[in-house]
Amino acid sequence: MSQELEQFVEDLKRAAEENRALFLGSIQMLAGAVDEKDPYTRGHSDRVTRYSLMIGKELNLDATFLETLQISAQLHDVGKIGIEDRILKKPGALTAEEFEVMKNPHHQGCQHSAPGNPARRDAPRHRTSPRSSRWRGYPYGLKGEQIPLLARVIAVADTFDALTTNRPYQHAHTPEEALKIIQNLAGKRLDPEPWGR
Repeated sequence: MSQELEQFVEDLKRAAEENRALFLGSIQMLAGAVDEKDPYTRGHSDRVTRYSLMIGKELNLDATFLETLQISAQLHDVGKIGIEDRILKKPGALTAEEFEVMKNPHHQGCQHSAPGNPARRDAPRHRTSPRSSRWRGYPYGLKGEQIPLLARVIAVADTFDALTTNRPYQHAHTPEEALKIIQNLAGKRLDPEPWGR
């Protein structure tokens, strides 16, 4: 009886790991589909995930938080699937109306991306933007530390990737230049102490 129980527990563990791997693979495929929508963002979600985890580890965040951060970073742009190319690929600054369009799908996208887990829904829902003017989250207008740490970490990673890759609205900066720009954005568009915990 004891041996059967041990085998059953091992089978459950193996099935849980297989389900987790399938789940993470599905998320990566969805993020890849989002990235493929715009040639400038190919690989963006993977890079933002990698940078987010690097920041999270530097902050000594626990393993549970890092797992949620990994999933949330991978899905941070899922709402872009519903954005028209004329806005998504615009070479210049967004108008107020276009920025509203950019904000709203993130909320709707996350509603469907992580059912049953509010922590995983919170990061894509509470966003900061490298193209906005203040350190504020949208769509709810949260400010400063009201924005969940998950979203603040992803915002720094997202900004770093946007700065170090060619985009319709800018040429890529070197990593060193990008870090200087991020330091200048601290407290304005980004968390003032993203790794100061």
